[in-house]
Amino acid sequence: MLGEILRKRREELGLDVQDIARMTGMPPKQVIALEANNYAYFVGGKAEIERLTKLYAKKVNMPLDAAFTVLPPAQEQRAVDSRSTEVAIPAFLVAGHGRESAAANSPRAPRELKKN
Repeated sequence: MLGEILRKRREELGLDVQDIARMTGMPPKQVIALEANNYAYFVGGKAEIERLTKLYAKKVNMPLDAAFTVLPPAQEQRAVDSRSTEVAIPAFLVAGHGRESAAANSPRAPRELKKN
């Protein structure tokens, strides 16, 4: 796949992962993920992967054909689906619906609320 081609080109030029990271501005982990075709690592999905792949290829003087797709459809879907869309809501926001309920549950609540 493309990651293997990029890795072989890097090795032909006698460059290591750190060299590519410096040349592209990518963290070394992203360089390794691209070379390993680990597309689920990239949060930005297909657009981010294509941008980084083109940047990498440009830096190692390797032309990319415009018709060449970076991700096959099944892998593209997996990369997008690997992100969680759930958002954690802090417990203090869920427990009470307003100041009244928070004051009633508080150990320092006014005496008139404690009489209930």
